[in-house]
Amino acid sequence: MSEPNIKIPLDLTNPGQFFACCGLLELADRLWPGAEGWFEAGHFCIRSNLAAFVPLMDSLRELSVANTMAPEQLSRLEFLGSLSKKQRQETPDLEDEKKKLESLRREEPIVLLGNTSLRIDWFCDADSGGSRFKTWAGQQSVLDITGAMKDGIHAIDIETESSLWSNARGIGLPFNFDSDLGGQGSALDIGFSFDPLAASEATRIEGSCKPALEFLCFVGLQRFRPREIKDDNRFVYAAWNTPLLPGIAAAAICQSIRLSTAPSYEFRLLYRTKYLKSFLPAQPFQGDRYE
Repeated sequence: MSEPNIKIPLDLTNPGQFFACCGLLELADRLWPGAEGWFEAGHFCIRSNLAAFVPLMDSLRELSVANTMAPEQLSRLEFLGSLSKKQRQETPDLEDEKKKLESLRREEPIVLLGNTSLRIDWFCDADSGGSRFKTWAGQQSVLDITGAMKDGIHAIDIETESSLWSNARGIGLPFNFDSDLGGQGSALDIGFSFDPLAASEATRIEGSCKPALEFLCFVGLQRFRPREIKDDNRFVYAAWNTPLLPGIAAAAICQSIRLSTAPSYEFRLLYRTKYLKSFLPAQPFQGDRYE
């Protein structure tokens, strides 16, 4: 096997890191068609004739984040937002129109544009099960979270492969794909609210997260999904260990293609509230009672 161009250290028991590596392969293949990836000895490897880590990070930073709303819808929302509530209430249906447009802004599929383009809509897909990995609540904006995580990549120094999972503080709420986050995401998890402490710099508590992990995992879940063990809140992914193109790797992950030497792991979703979820750490898969 030839040497990889890019070699990312990772913890295979962190499902967020695993699917972030898949997102990295997705972007690499779009920049350099034919890029292959695989997992090897605690690292994720990418191989292509042209691939290199720094250009890949430069392309990642240059991506812009938008959604599928039409320009006229965005302009209309901006106009309605410039009116006072009293002004909107004086004209029938304006308040309802504003709420509908705000809902679209929160929930519409994401579009990434730059050296490559990618539509991300897995969180809208109930038919194939993508939406079960939606970790945010309905009143939270997927556009705002995606934008914050992408912008957060600028707040960390990613100069080498080993710095990809660096932390940033105070950049916004993450998706909670990183299983290392544990219970720091909400007041319910902690036991008290951060809000009363935010007025003063002396008492303000700002959470930290790994923006590249959160953003790239969001990208990776568009194509790469684990296998679900039905009615058991268990999800299995196989860390394929031979160079594969993204389309074939996606089948290997969910074990549609079985690679006998590929180790597999399972993880669960933590239901922090009825709507808010987090990825829990994975463990080696031991099989299930239906197999």
